Amino acid sequence: MTPYDFARNTWLRMEQLRSCRERLKRFTYGRQWDDTVIDPDGNIFTEAELARRAGRRPLTNNLLRSLVKSVVGRFRHNVQSETLSAELAEIHSLNSLSELDARLLEEFLISGCAIQRVAVENRPDGHHLWVDNVAPTRFFCNRFLDPRGSDIRLVGMLHDMSAQELRMRFSHGSHRRALELDRMFAGASGLRPECSIASVNPDPDAVAWGRPSDPSLFRVVEVWTFEHVRHHGPCWYSRFYAPDGTVIDETRSPWAHRSHPFVVKFYPLTDGEVHPFIEDVIDQQMHINRLITTIDHILSNSAKGVLLFPTDALPAGVSISEATRLWNRPAAVIPVNPKARSMPKEITTSGRSEGASALLDIEFQLFQQISGVSGALQGQTPAGNVSASLYESQTNNAVVAMMDIYSTFNSFRSARDAKALGCTRNSD
Repeated sequence: MTPYDFARNTWLRMEQLRSCRERLKRFTYGRQWDDTVIDPDGNIFTEAELARRAGRRPLTNNLLRSLVKSVVGRFRHNVQSETLSAELAEIHSLNSLSELDARLLEEFLISGCAIQRVAVENRPDGHHLWVDNVAPTRFFCNRFLDPRGSDIRLVGMLHDMSAQELRMRFSHGSHRRALELDRMFAGASGLRPECSIASVNPDPDAVAWGRPSDPSLFRVVEVWTFEHVRHHGPCWYSRFYAPDGTVIDETRSPWAHRSHPFVVKFYPLTDGEVHPFIEDVIDQQMHINRLITTIDHILSNSAKGVLLFPTDALPAGVSISEATRLWNRPAAVIPVNPKARSMPKEITTSGRSEGASALLDIEFQLFQQISGVSGALQGQTPAGNVSASLYESQTNNAVVAMMDIYSTFNSFRSARDAKALGCTRNSD
């Protein structure tokens, strides 16, 4: 089996991680009623469809997004006080790493995956050290158990490149190689202007192994393996493949760190498993949405301003519609029959949602306790009876609760900076 085949099998085995990430991403960005459920008759519906069939409006109170923004905001605040060496400061500035790291932390909270690619290479914007965030949908590596990733032996990602970028990166200045690349990809979508998105990938947001997400680009597979290379001994070796498995370029690691260009951190990686931060509060978010929907349903179907107007209270010549019109008019005078057995009255009920409201308050408290992100960390205004020292203490306690997340992510950033420095000079 070739490295290309191993890489493809590895990417397929990571489908569960990608599916879990997609669900958590949907929840974080507000699509929280898309989970499928089975009704008593065995029919499959989304939760939103099932709620509508029961006469309820599926409502969303998205606490997850606010939670993520609070954690990322605290990270940005902390990063402002960091001190970097002149060399690292240049790398950070050149690659806008403060922005990349903030977006990567958001990904880390949602999927438990922090992945960046660090390499010196030719690109349309120049030849220098590049740092890129890598989406878990395009990444693959063998199953590893060491939180540091020291037992990774195969790693890579899926690229989509234009024809010009292919020639620039893989022709190495040779016109003959450029022509070979053109012939190699002649049947691919990027050279066929008549192709449509549907003929390449039915879902533009989905990522398939052998098809580019954008029909104007080409799929290239980058694979790094740790293997024995003649005259060099064990080392990291890279190969770039066309979708059919043809090698279009290969080389051993050219950098001083003698490793692959990827920096990987999965959280918390217990027995090789990934359990993201957002996963802990998904159930509370779902229950909160259901309770809010239930309360809304109760209130919407309870009596509010219902008028009881006995028919014998209508005086001669006055219709029920005219009496209703007068009842809704401010300062109106409503004629009634004084001989009626009872007078008109208005009925308003509370809807009896007290139990659901109390349970909703409990769920909000559980959400904060499980996540560890209190109102103080989110910058919420304290109650009037909370002293400044108590509020500061609450904020510090919340930061301590999040220390594992921040420390893990910062260890990733340190490893990334070390790899970036190791890329600034050749290994030869």
